[in-house]
Amino acid sequence: MSEIVSAYLPEFIITIFIVINLIASLFFSTYLYKLSKWVTLLGIVLAIASTFFLQIEPEAFAFNNTFLTNIYTVFYKILILISGFFLTLLSRNMIREKRDRAFEYFSVFLSGILFAMCAVSAVDFISLFVSLEALGLSCYLLLALNKNPNAKQLTFGYLVQGAVVSSLFLMGLSLIYGMCAHFDFEQISLYFANLSSVMGQPQVLLTFALILMMCTFLFKLGLVPFSSWLPDTFEGASYPIGAYMSSIPVLACFGIFSRILMIFLNYTFTMKIVLACIAVVTIIFGSLSAIRQESLKRLMAYSMSVQSGIMLLGMCVFSVYSLSSVLFYLFCYVFANIGAWSAIILLYNSAKLENLNDLKGIIYHRPYYVIAFTVVLIALAGLAPTCGFVAKMYIFSAVARSGFIFLPFLLIALVSSVIMIYGYWRIIRAMFRRIETKIEVDNQVISSKFILYACAFATVGICFLADKIIQLCQLAAYYM
Repeated sequence: MSEIVSAYLPEFIITIFIVINLIASLFFSTYLYKLSKWVTLLGIVLAIASTFFLQIEPEAFAFNNTFLTNIYTVFYKILILISGFFLTLLSRNMIREKRDRAFEYFSVFLSGILFAMCAVSAVDFISLFVSLEALGLSCYLLLALNKNPNAKQLTFGYLVQGAVVSSLFLMGLSLIYGMCAHFDFEQISLYFANLSSVMGQPQVLLTFALILMMCTFLFKLGLVPFSSWLPDTFEGASYPIGAYMSSIPVLACFGIFSRILMIFLNYTFTMKIVLACIAVVTIIFGSLSAIRQESLKRLMAYSMSVQSGIMLLGMCVFSVYSLSSVLFYLFCYVFANIGAWSAIILLYNSAKLENLNDLKGIIYHRPYYVIAFTVVLIALAGLAPTCGFVAKMYIFSAVARSGFIFLPFLLIALVSSVIMIYGYWRIIRAMFRRIETKIEVDNQVISSKFILYACAFATVGICFLADKIIQLCQLAAYYM
């Protein structure tokens, strides 16, 4: 038992603080609602600190070998917890509006973080499915908390689509189990390795099963053809929940997606091509859709879709080099994406700015906000001198090194990425326009300002530490 606690200390800490929030909600939720944020922050900080004391050399299994902790999973857990720390600070206005539900809100919030960490640690399809469904449930509940009259309808639509793709996942899983009679990743990998050496590669049935299972990940990552829910759901969600849905589920899905691909991609080359096609079509569709948006929420929704497509393209190549490039891209994405959302939340909470037209001339009222916002947008666009440029070049170089067959996909992705740059440029252009406006921006939103400036600084500062971070990513990829 002590070995399990020492290897899974962050999960135990988060669980304890979920219980604390639930108990607090029974007694003084209305009167001490501000305390909920600080209790949650304390739990996340302790969980982050505990990751440096984990006993994982070289790896640690728990619960009948259904969960694994190693350098790879710890890397993802730290990113998830850092995202959770920033997102908690961004929830200031959310808990002010929901004073009687503040502790319950953070209980669900922490539950999403907990199950995201469980998902990246799962090495068994049953534990993986339960973790992903629990993570999805937290998203449904958080989405339903919005005061928007359409929130309930959007939540129901999102829930129905999530149920459909979950059923497809189970259907694909039943086919895999029917072939090898195992749920454990390692046993399934050994089965297909032996089968391919004796009977040749089991292409057709395996590819079909994988396509069914991948639908869940395509849905949660906003990838084509399961991206239709993304803009409407983001527009109906409150701003902190939009930031949450573009961060925590993305990290969890990519964390486990790569592990599943490691099992199967060696035995079905067709699946690599299918994933590359999905990635490229997503980048094209997301970029073309983003440049036509006026709502900042919808634009950020398509931004998430495009970023997911770029990372999927690097992942479908599947080598230690390409996987480390995806890890580094995710590391940079966390700061750039949350930084952009913090700027949007700051402007909305202070002056109700939510469309591109509302941003016109804001540079003359709050120049520091705009400069920091511009920096994180440049990082999302993948331009120098930010870490986004390094990350995008790293991931594209990994695809280029994989062989001639992926070069057409790379060229299309490059062209589409240029189109997406224009989507970010529209925001920057609106903020720098010389237009007389009367905008009063509140100076008191300290937490949002802190996150915005910290993320803007990080997107530039990471460039100077890129070599060391990439080495860490390569080490994590090696231990996957």
